[in-house]
Amino acid sequence: MLIAKQFETASDAELIKRIKQGELDLFEILIRRNNPFVYKVGRSYGFEHQDVEDLMQETFIAAYLNLEKFENRSSFKTWVTRIMLNQCYHK
Repeated sequence: MLIAKQFETASDAELIKRIKQGELDLFEILIRRNNPFVYKVGRSYGFEHQDVEDLMQETFIAAYLNLEKFENRSSFKTWVTRIMLNQCYHK
């Protein structure tokens, strides 16, 4: 966790670059930064708190597993929000 502390102010692009290089624990910072936005999406679809938490978990797992496909054509926030929207749609 000490390593992650020093990167809390790093840009998303820098974090993603380092995660792709093997510093996997830095993904937690991206999760913490984007939790409020992703949660709001789930609630806006009318899902209950527990369902939103499940959808968020599925969203961040999908983002993690597909991070190599992230091309920086949009912000990470936009990308992960899109994943969450797809999760909500499929539920």
